[in-house]
Amino acid sequence: MKPRLNVPAIGGRHQFAHFLPVAFELQRRGTFEVSVFIPQADEADEIEHLASSLGFPPPRIVSMDLPAPFGCRVPQSMDKITRLLIWANRIRAGDAILCAERTSTLLKRLPGRCPSIIHIPHGAGDRAVGFEKRFRYFDRVLVAGEKDRERLLAEGLVRPDNCDAVGPIKVSASLQMQARRSRLFHDDRPVVLYNPHFNTRLSSAGDFVHRLVEAILRDDRYNLVVAPHVRLAAHWDETRRKHWEALAEPGRVIVDLGSRQSIDMTYTLGADLYLGDVSSQVYEFLVQPRPCLFVNAHDVAWQGSADYAMWQFGEVVAPECDIPGAITRAFRDHARFKAAQMKRAQATLEGLAWDERGRPSLSSVDPIARAADIIEQSVQSDRAPRAADGAAIQLQNGDLSFR
Repeated sequence: MKPRLNVPAIGGRHQFAHFLPVAFELQRRGTFEVSVFIPQADEADEIEHLASSLGFPPPRIVSMDLPAPFGCRVPQSMDKITRLLIWANRIRAGDAILCAERTSTLLKRLPGRCPSIIHIPHGAGDRAVGFEKRFRYFDRVLVAGEKDRERLLAEGLVRPDNCDAVGPIKVSASLQMQARRSRLFHDDRPVVLYNPHFNTRLSSAGDFVHRLVEAILRDDRYNLVVAPHVRLAAHWDETRRKHWEALAEPGRVIVDLGSRQSIDMTYTLGADLYLGDVSSQVYEFLVQPRPCLFVNAHDVAWQGSADYAMWQFGEVVAPECDIPGAITRAFRDHARFKAAQMKRAQATLEGLAWDERGRPSLSSVDPIARAADIIEQSVQSDRAPRAADGAAIQLQNGDLSFR
């Protein structure tokens, strides 16, 4: 009987391209029975579209429906945990689990048998939240590059024998689909991509977006794409969404609060300048090094902090800055930052290289195939059931914790 790979895809569709192509490849090889578990039934279309775009047959998709006593009574903050608890036995019945987020470590902390859990992180940013203690629960971790592997090792979160730098899964998938994309605008103005983070304590989103749109339209030299991290507007009401969407200007300003194009690297590959704060999507932009500009909206003392390493890729400005002037300097001074961009991008995205025309490519061993090889070998070498450590579940102040 084939080993069963169960894939909880519970972190949102912006995570799918970071790890699901590996599940598709394992299914294509016929070495695993693959089941992808989703919390929302409408996410199945996105998964099937991704598989089809990459030339894979769609996987088996299971909707993690809640039984009648729960329904819509579960608060949003507890939705993923509730579904994992209810579906834990089904997901843990397989021979291995593959996930892109760390909430699924709950499956390892529940009492009883749990198979190996393999983690492919969604993104390769610099913030400390990407290097937190739940990494210790994974049996194997496959990261995009040596930058993240070295930091995880240094912080004692993984071992040399259970963490591999396989290359960027999403970048590999996106480069394969890039030829089918069209231009973002119909004229030749350089395109500025504004990509603020969703966390209000870190993000530059707010009044700055209004100043930015006004400056771009008044200056008339650039086009603008406003495409924040999809989680920023995920739970906004219609009034707030329309307020931002009203900033769009046909032919000059695109406002995208969460379409497919906002997560498939259409904008990071198609723009000429990256303007943001702390999002890991800057590394997707640096697949092809170009000018960057960062907004320090919270007066952070960032110099020397590993959490703000990306701010070495361009000028860091205050939200009250002269926006056209800052953009002009970013284009003019890019040569000062290009070497740092290239060095850090290659450390972050294993196998990344550029041809003589600056076009990006990955090494001959595709990250998707490399990750699939490692998972195959890992599961085949250890098919014996593993007993998870016991865990007591406590509900305190409305939060589910595990001790």
